[in-house]
Amino acid sequence: MASSANPGLWSDLSDLSGADACAALLKVNAEMFVAAPARDRESIETFEALALGFLPKADDATLSDIARILAPCPDTPTSVRDYLHRHTSELHSPARQNRMYSAPTSDKQHLATPAGRLNLASRARLDAEIIERILVLREDASENALASNLAFPSSIPAFHQLVRRAIERPDLARILLQRSDLTAAHEACLYLAANAEQRALIRERITRGESSSPFRVSSQDMDAISAAAADGDIACFERLLTEAFGFPESKEWRILQIGRHVLLALALKALGVETKEAARIFLNLHPALSYPLSAIRELMHEMRDVPQAVALVLIESILSAKALCGQSGEV
Repeated sequence: MASSANPGLWSDLSDLSGADACAALLKVNAEMFVAAPARDRESIETFEALALGFLPKADDATLSDIARILAPCPDTPTSVRDYLHRHTSELHSPARQNRMYSAPTSDKQHLATPAGRLNLASRARLDAEIIERILVLREDASENALASNLAFPSSIPAFHQLVRRAIERPDLARILLQRSDLTAAHEACLYLAANAEQRALIRERITRGESSSPFRVSSQDMDAISAAAADGDIACFERLLTEAFGFPESKEWRILQIGRHVLLALALKALGVETKEAARIFLNLHPALSYPLSAIRELMHEMRDVPQAVALVLIESILSAKALCGQSGEV
């Protein structure tokens, strides 16, 4: 909606009266807004501000023209639509209202291209069908746009689907963590991508609501876990963790994957492993866990700062499984 789209317009307006110039400017911006191949949140808000500034100065004929221009556009701001509805007769008939409020067939065209999907994901109004048709493509850019769009409510199942994907995409998780409408369960899932301040707040929130009963790993199981760590046998180590928690065999820990090392500290804390033994495991299992010194320091801080019951809740949330139940389940 940049003015450079029609550079000759501004010189042409100099020959018009104030009222005529207002009408011309309003019409051309409405036409450009409707014709745009994609409209992000910034362009919608810019048009909204311009329209609300000029609409009160427009005469009835201009208002009717603007209503007709904007009628088929799904991104018309609600405030602009409401103003036109109050001040014109164009939108009062059922046929006109249906044109103004129904989703146009052009949504299919938007869904066909990356730019179009980004536009849809950034809209001020979203419906469940559009969200599902965007999410099914697993496209990073449109998922990021959905994550930052407060028109995508955190209360619907599709939002939890996006949160689960964010566990594998730290960039998406960090966008979601900026939202103020996340549930404690959402935040727990995103814990690995959170910064130190966010982690502290997440732990505090879980502490207020957690009801898990901490448990301690048996000495026999602990000996086996320590032996696997000493051998650097990550496959055996993760299998023993799965058995200790009673998780289904299909669960993947991937604790050595970059960005997931904290998961190991949480697991050991949830199992009640002593600090000295945990440090020994960090040193033996893989060099990446203990070098540089800051790496092992972070893991030890996590062991110190996270209550055992909270660590269990975080493990269950991140892996989407309940301990000791042997069944997978959304948490």
